[in-house]
Amino acid sequence: MKRHLFALCGAVAATFACVNTETPQQQLLVVDPVLDSVFVGDTLAPRSVYLRDGSGGHHDPGPVSWSINPSTVATVDAAGRVAGKAKGSAVVFATAAGVTSGAIVVVSRPLELTLLLDTLFLMPDDTITVPFAIAQKTPAATTVRFDSSKVSNVYTMDTITGKITAHEAGEGRYVARVSDGTNSVSDTGGVVILSLTDTSTNGRFYMTAFGTAIRHQSGIAEAAHYQKLNQKLAFRLIDTLTANGSTEAILITLRDSLLAAGTFEIDSISPQEVTTQVNQQNPYCNPQRPWAYWASTPTTAGVPGIVALSHGTASSAVAGYLSITQYTPALVGGGSILSGRYLFQAQRLDLYADPLGLETIRGIFVVPLRMRSVCQN
Repeated sequence: MKRHLFALCGAVAATFACVNTETPQQQLLVVDPVLDSVFVGDTLAPRSVYLRDGSGGHHDPGPVSWSINPSTVATVDAAGRVAGKAKGSAVVFATAAGVTSGAIVVVSRPLELTLLLDTLFLMPDDTITVPFAIAQKTPAATTVRFDSSKVSNVYTMDTITGKITAHEAGEGRYVARVSDGTNSVSDTGGVVILSLTDTSTNGRFYMTAFGTAIRHQSGIAEAAHYQKLNQKLAFRLIDTLTANGSTEAILITLRDSLLAAGTFEIDSISPQEVTTQVNQQNPYCNPQRPWAYWASTPTTAGVPGIVALSHGTASSAVAGYLSITQYTPALVGGGSILSGRYLFQAQRLDLYADPLGLETIRGIFVVPLRMRSVCQN
């Protein structure tokens, strides 16, 4: 017997139970599309549901029953029609032929403001313009404004452009507001200014992922120079977090050592390159070009995770960039402290042939730059 798992299980394992069943036909139940969106008050047509065999053929699954979680965000009727109720995301489940699978539905209000980085980690003298996205049910002109900083000694805010200037160590909140003349919404984020004095102190990061898996999370970060097979140095940024039943990791690798602030491209990498057994082509210990991945590994045995590799477009191998905004000497014990941000596209391995498997990964960090004598995959 062959075991089949809901392809999005890793994306929702922290909240929902995933169903692992056996089917004698060795076929996978597919709910298509795997990602969709709807506005509050609107209704989506039923998802397409079919059994896919090992050759890619589609088969009628027979009667389908539907459920959704959480039902406070959206509801689903017996025919599979999904109705948006409140802002958020939900997983709609289809059960047929003894197998359960599902898809994500994102519900938005008629006017929606989404902060693309809810928390901003900066060093003194850093600047950043708050990244955000606006969604509208009915296109109309919008006005965006930001509240003044309530801790102006820590950071100041340009209330029109959303540009933040960091001044000294501390924390504060920022508020973004948008109006289309009829509807008005706001969202609140955090600003954390860090002044690391030595490389033994852990760094911090905040990242978001938008796609068939959605993340907004913060954790521990570090950067390292390490020896490649030819004894020269490469650079690696590592962001990690263990919470809600999974370990999350962002890894960005540059082919050469990092000597100063600047912006560096992140290239595409294929599954074959990542798993090569040829030492000279090992992208971890002997990187030939810059690349990145995001991984989400459930701590529960038997639950599949997510791995997404940096992925460009049909016309360009460039998947995104890593920007180092400050590269300063540590005040104690030598070494350096870095601040920066990254933005890249990554294709999920479990949805590698599906355009909906493309994730947008964005992050911001303040980290110590350490030295490692050996490469670690």
